Amino acid sequence: MSTSRIPSTHPRIEDKYVPTPLQYHEISPSRRIAYRHHVGTREPTILYIPGFFSNMELNKVVLLEKYARANGFSSLRYDQECSGRSTGDQTTIEFEHWVEDAMIMLNEHARGPVLLVASSLGCWISTIIALRHPDRVKGMMFLGPGFNCLWTGYWFHYNLLPPEIREKVDRGEEQVKIKMKYGGWGILRKDFCERTRDFEIDFEQPVEIDVPIRIIHGIRDYDVPHEFCLMAMERFASKDVEVLYRKMGDHRLMSAPDLNLISHELDRLLKHISALDNGLKAAPPLLAKL
Repeated sequence: MSTSRIPSTHPRIEDKYVPTPLQYHEISPSRRIAYRHHVGTREPTILYIPGFFSNMELNKVVLLEKYARANGFSSLRYDQECSGRSTGDQTTIEFEHWVEDAMIMLNEHARGPVLLVASSLGCWISTIIALRHPDRVKGMMFLGPGFNCLWTGYWFHYNLLPPEIREKVDRGEEQVKIKMKYGGWGILRKDFCERTRDFEIDFEQPVEIDVPIRIIHGIRDYDVPHEFCLMAMERFASKDVEVLYRKMGDHRLMSAPDLNLISHELDRLLKHISALDNGLKAAPPLLAKL
């Protein structure tokens, strides 16, 4: 009997990990973005767009950099303003600042084509980026996407408040606050949320993005309805869209099985993009000869 070892089909992930050095991009004397940029030899750059007040040190974000470093790709992750090590104040932050942060990372630091990986509200921002710069985006990966969620989210949390607190909010004496899953409290300012309506994606019309898109969503996501993914899949112009549901997944997608799935789907998507670049319809099947 042959004892030859079957080659592993698992994506390579860096074991011994030292974070890429922290850097800062100064927008103005009062605005600064913290970021970590690993420069590899392969394209596209894996550019991560963060979610609502979340930072770049989450396990699923670090995983992207580990994968990139082990497989020769460049990776770029950052703290959008008002999160992590970046500057910002919840009483003055605007959604347009977060869009600007993503644009700066794309235009000032990412080199060549990019694969946009995003979580939650970051999927909304990454869609805006892809619509503005279709020539730079080779593919997209959404983790628990939250599109157009802040104006409706404001009213959802507002209506959960006791009547006496709602009256204080109406008088400007109090703010709507939500408990953050990664610690602390986030402020939902009414003026902030209302202005995000100017950036909402019009899903009544086709969304003119024609690149491979992969969506992972947890059925136990109580922040963003998982059913929305199917509608979004139909609205994106691309025919190369896949939705993968996790029965036990929540909004964070941070469990060990979640991370395993994210790494495999990232690897599969990058191989698929490479195949398309080489004139093929898809990457070859695993361990199969046709």
